[in-house]
Amino acid sequence: MSISRPTIKRLFAKSNNQCAFPKCAAPIIVNGVVVGEICHIRARRKNGPRYDSSLSLKDKDDYPNLLLLCRTCHKRIDSDEATFTPELLAEIKALHEANGICEITPEVARDALLLIDSKQNSQRVTAKSSGNGVSIAVNGDVNAPISVKPTRERRAPKSKYPSNAIGADANLAGYVDYLFGLAVDYWKGVESMTPGRLGRKIKTKFRLKTRTRHHLPVERFNELVDFIIQDILIPSPVGKKHVRDGTKLCSSFNEWRGL
Repeated sequence: MSISRPTIKRLFAKSNNQCAFPKCAAPIIVNGVVVGEICHIRARRKNGPRYDSSLSLKDKDDYPNLLLLCRTCHKRIDSDEATFTPELLAEIKALHEANGICEITPEVARDALLLIDSKQNSQRVTAKSSGNGVSIAVNGDVNAPISVKPTRERRAPKSKYPSNAIGADANLAGYVDYLFGLAVDYWKGVESMTPGRLGRKIKTKFRLKTRTRHHLPVERFNELVDFIIQDILIPSPVGKKHVRDGTKLCSSFNEWRGL
C-alpha cells in the first residue's frame, strides 16, 4: 500500500504549499523542487513516531493521517512525541487546512505529483558490477562506471549531536551560528567581550558545562535565539545604535532562510 495520487493532490491543495506547523511559513515546493516532506501523524512502520498498531496500512497512508511539513518541523515533531501527540497533530492539520483551496487545478496537480516523484526517486537505485569496480546509478543507469574499492564499506558520517539537538538540524544550527557571528561583530573592539567570553555567557545561561549551544534540544531553540538577541546583541555598542536609529538588528529565522 502507498499514498494514492488523489490523496497527494488533495493534501497539497489544502496545504497552500506551506508547512502545516503553526507560525511556520516554509514552502513545500519551490520552483519545481520539493523541499518539504510528507509526515505520517501515526507512523507507518512499527517503532516509528506515534505508531498505532490498530491502524490498517491503508488508513496509515490515507488523507486523515497525513500532513505536509518542512524538514525542520518534521524533525521537531518526531523528536518530541510527548508534546506532539496524534491528537495535537490532527488539530494542527485541521487548523492549517481550514483555509486551503478546494479546487485542484492542473498546476496544483502537477506540483502535488512532484511529492510522489521525489519520494520514489529517493528510493530508486540500480547497480551493476564488473570486475573489481562498482557502477552505481540513481533513477537509471550511468554510461560510465564509478569504480570504488569493494573491500571497504562506506558508512554515513555519524552526527556528534543527539538527533533532537539543535546541532543535528542544519537550519537551526546555521541560524544560531549566524546570530553568534553578529554578536562577535557587534562587540568587536570591546576587549572584555571576546568570542570566548560571549560563548561562556551562553554556556552559563543554559548550564552547558562541557557541551556547546548546538547540544541544546530543539525545544529550546527559541529560548536560545531570544537570549542571544536580548542579552547579547541589543546591549552591544552596535545593537544600541540599531535600537536608537530604529533599524533592524538582525534577520528573522525565515528571512535568514530566504523564505
